[in-house]
Amino acid sequence: MMHMKFSPLTSLYAALDAWLWRQGISQPGIRALLRHEIAATLLALLAGLGLMAITSWLFWFGAGIGVMCWIFWSWARFFSRMSGGIQPGVLPGALGRWLLRMLVFALALCLGLRVGASALALAAGVAFGAAVGLVSLVACGRSAHA
Repeated sequence: MMHMKFSPLTSLYAALDAWLWRQGISQPGIRALLRHEIAATLLALLAGLGLMAITSWLFWFGAGIGVMCWIFWSWARFFSRMSGGIQPGVLPGALGRWLLRMLVFALALCLGLRVGASALALAAGVAFGAAVGLVSLVACGRSAHA
């Protein structure tokens, strides 16, 4: 009989997976992407808060990942509500919502920079968040075909 080791990360993933399922995210690939994004955001923000007395860089890095998490979350929620395919008028609505989110992000970025956020840390967090999403989708696609 094989014994599985449980770690705090495993239980975090299980709790996030269950929560995402309750939120209506039923596609395994999208659920995995969001699970990894949320976990990366939480871990970076918690580590950043713990190291705030030394440096705020990790906190702002986590905030950048959080931005990508928010964007992926909004797309997943928007498209998971549609049943029966994409309707003709959906794309303008999706783009409009995306533009509004970008406006909110730009305002939050300006505010963050005014209070001393590291622009490099935020940019690195956004890039890392995008990479986490892409790697999650590729890994889920490979495991589905294996």
